[in-house]
Amino acid sequence: MMEIILLVVLLVLVVALFVLSYFKKKKFNTELGSMREELKPGDKVMTDTGVVGEVVESYTEDEYKYFVLKTGHGEHTGYFTVHANAIYYVFGKEEQQPQAKKVVVVKQPKAEEQKVEEKPVEEAKAEQPKEGKVDHAEQPKKSTKKASK
Repeated sequence: MMEIILLVVLLVLVVALFVLSYFKKKKFNTELGSMREELKPGDKVMTDTGVVGEVVESYTEDEYKYFVLKTGHGEHTGYFTVHANAIYYVFGKEEQQPQAKKVVVVKQPKAEEQKVEEKPVEEAKAEQPKEGKVDHAEQPKKSTKKASK
């Protein structure tokens, strides 16, 4: 009986891995397709084989989209045509998107800049807790929950 339960659990885990992999791949392909649709001349791209170049033009032929890429420098410049599915990465796209979070840094004033409140000696002594007496409002509360393992 135990072997059957173990076998069923393993089978469910394997199926779950395939399903999760399918949806992750589908999302990746959707993002990649939209990125390829937004390409324009002047974008720096990398193909799936690792060739880096600049998009010069794009055209459609027989219902397929192609890009002409310019590679190299100076007299070693070359042009070649690739299918749209060969474009794997666009350089600089992550910098163009707005940042979702902004970090605000707040500096604490230095000790010399802090204002010191002057009080008469009698008031200051009255505010100090007496020895032996503990002010429970100042101490942190302890949790009564037991730690779970």
